Amino acid sequence: MWKHYDTFEEWLAVALLFLTAASILFSATTRAMGNPMLGGAELAQLFFIWACMFGADITLKKGGQIRVDALLTRLPRSGKWLANLVTVGLMIVFLACLARYGFSLAFSNWQRPLGFAGISYGYVTLALPVGAVMMIVSLVRRLAAVGIVQALEPDSDQQEQLL
Repeated sequence: MWKHYDTFEEWLAVALLFLTAASILFSATTRAMGNPMLGGAELAQLFFIWACMFGADITLKKGGQIRVDALLTRLPRSGKWLANLVTVGLMIVFLACLARYGFSLAFSNWQRPLGFAGISYGYVTLALPVGAVMMIVSLVRRLAAVGIVQALEPDSDQQEQLL
């Protein structure tokens, strides 16, 4: 099941990035032709924030998040375990706060229109809490798959790409 979910998420992220570029291109082209498309920038904003959230989740699943490990590499295994436990715990707490307050923000913005696009601004603000929940699930999945010591390390195929 997770393999299908991960594949769908990657395709959706690429599609949303494509839609971002297409809406900007279409909006700029129609503006240059003298008949501007109203709401093109707002739609690009909507597609881009969702693409960013899916991309952040995909990166987290593969252990590609930013980390400074100069000190961590010098610690013994028990020190790495404790440091990663604290880090992952703080990440989950932060993401849970984003989800909790983000859903409140999204629902409070539901009546607000998104510029000329004519859709609710709630769709834009909903990306943050949904992305946070997806990242919590990805962190828990990663912990279950590789353990706490390797949870924040990049996947082996990603390490080869970095070298």
